[in-house]
Amino acid sequence: MGPVNKMKNTRMAASVAGAILAVAALTAPAAAQQMQAATFIVVNNLFSTPAYVASENGYWAKYGLNVTVKLTNSGRAVTQSVQAGDAQFGHAALSTTIASARASGNMLTGVMAYYNAADFIAKAGGRAVIGRRDRGIDAGNPKSMEGKKIAHLTGSTNEFYLREWFRKNKLDITKSQLVSVPVENMPITIVQGQVDAIAPWEPYTAQAVRELGANAVVISRGEAGLISDIIGVVVNEDWAKKNYDLIEKFATGITEATLFTRQHPKEAAEIATRFLDGLNVGDATDKTGNDLLAQKLLKKDTPFVPKDFYDDTVFNRVVAKHPEFFADLPPLPKTLAECKGALVN
Repeated sequence: MGPVNKMKNTRMAASVAGAILAVAALTAPAAAQQMQAATFIVVNNLFSTPAYVASENGYWAKYGLNVTVKLTNSGRAVTQSVQAGDAQFGHAALSTTIASARASGNMLTGVMAYYNAADFIAKAGGRAVIGRRDRGIDAGNPKSMEGKKIAHLTGSTNEFYLREWFRKNKLDITKSQLVSVPVENMPITIVQGQVDAIAPWEPYTAQAVRELGANAVVISRGEAGLISDIIGVVVNEDWAKKNYDLIEKFATGITEATLFTRQHPKEAAEIATRFLDGLNVGDATDKTGNDLLAQKLLKKDTPFVPKDFYDDTVFNRVVAKHPEFFADLPPLPKTLAECKGALVN
C-alpha cells in the first residue's frame, strides 16, 4: 500500500472513530437523562427483601429508574420521610402504619402490595413474641406472660400484634411492663436478660431464638387471626395522582423482584445480607386500622374505609401488562368464607 493510500485509510479510520465518539457523546447524556431518580425508604427487616433484590438485580434500571434504597428502623420513620419529601416511595404495612399516619394527618396510601398471605383474612408472617424460659414463661400457659417485662417498638405493627395476642388470650397487658426497644436491638436485649420477652420481626426473631437456644420460648410466631399484615409500597396520596407512570415503573420493578424472591429464596436471602448488617442467611387492611381506633390507640373522627389504604390504579396496570409476574401464585379465594385466619373479635 502506497503512502497516499495509507494516509487516506488512516484519515478514514480517524473519521469513523471520530464519528463513533461523537455519536457516543451525543447518546450517552440522552440515555442518562432518561433515567429517573427516586428514593425508596424501607424498614430494616426481611419484608424489604424485594427492594434489595430489585436494586441488586437491576430491575428498576431496566425500567429507566435510578432508585436509591435507604434503610430505617421503623414504619413511623418511613412515613415521616415520605411526608417530608425525603423519599418518594416508602415500605410499610398497608394496615397499621397507614392507619397511624392518616390519623395524624399524613395522607399516605398504598400503591403496590408485595407481601401478604392472600388466602388469609389476617396472618402476620414475620411477627412474633419470644420469651425466656428461665423467667417462668411457658408457651402452653399464656397467663405466664402477665407481669413480665416485654420489649416492643412503640407505634409499630409488632406492638399491635403483641396487644392482639394478649387480647386473644384474655390477658391484661397493663399488668406487664412494656419498654420500647429498636427491633434490631431486641435479640441482645433478651439474651442479656434485660427483658423477659420481646415482640420482634424477622430476621431478628430467628436471631433471638438461635442465640437463646434451649432458653427460647416461642410464644407466638406468624400467628393467624391477630392482625391483617399486608406489606407494600406507600406514597403521598396527592403525589400519586400526578405520578402514576413513574409509580408504574417502580411497581413493575419491585413486582419482578418479588417473583425472584419467591422462586429463589436462598439467593434473595444472600442479597439481603448485603443490606442488613449481621444477617444470618439461615435466619433469613381497614379492619386492623379500625381496631386501632376502637382500642383508642389512634384517634380519628371517622372510621377508615378501604380507599384510605390502597389505590389500585398501578396494580391493575402491572397485572394487565405483566401477568407472568403473578403466574406462579395460587388462585385467590372467591369468597370471604373461603379465607383462613379470621381476625380476633
